[in-house]
Amino acid sequence: MRTTAILAALMAAASAAAAQTGQPLFHIERTMNANKLYYEANVGTDGKIDPKDPVRAYWIMWAKDPSGKTTEGLNLIERTKVYGFNVLPDKSGKHHNMALKPFKERLIKVYLAEGKARAEMIIDGRPSYFSRMHIFSKGNSKPDSIKLHGTDVELGTKTYELFIPKKD
Repeated sequence: MRTTAILAALMAAASAAAAQTGQPLFHIERTMNANKLYYEANVGTDGKIDPKDPVRAYWIMWAKDPSGKTTEGLNLIERTKVYGFNVLPDKSGKHHNMALKPFKERLIKVYLAEGKARAEMIIDGRPSYFSRMHIFSKGNSKPDSIKLHGTDVELGTKTYELFIPKKD
């Protein structure tokens, strides 16, 4: 009886996970190699962002496999220091606030608009749909510069911002 209950619970969890779809939010590119890191909103069959697991991130290993079929999750260092993130529901209940570990001061609003996942942040002083970050670096050290790309929420024009991280 207990085994049956455990199996039923596992099957329910597996079907719930399978029912979720990932909707693209933004991606990160680097000068280091062709691999790209993709962030997606987890959207349930109810059409809402999963409150327990709103965002997932994974690498597409373009350098290993040009077909784009080879993916990898984040490793421990990437998750805790470099590319990891925290996501909390906003008090309004209308969106989630996401912060990338190295850019905590740049909050990203994650929400659905007309059924489409959006990542909104301020880029060059304008509310923008954040689509891409490009990290320029010489080697494996801290980035030399970072460029944010998006589309102005109100005007629909392209936005971008280049900034130079502080070197320790």
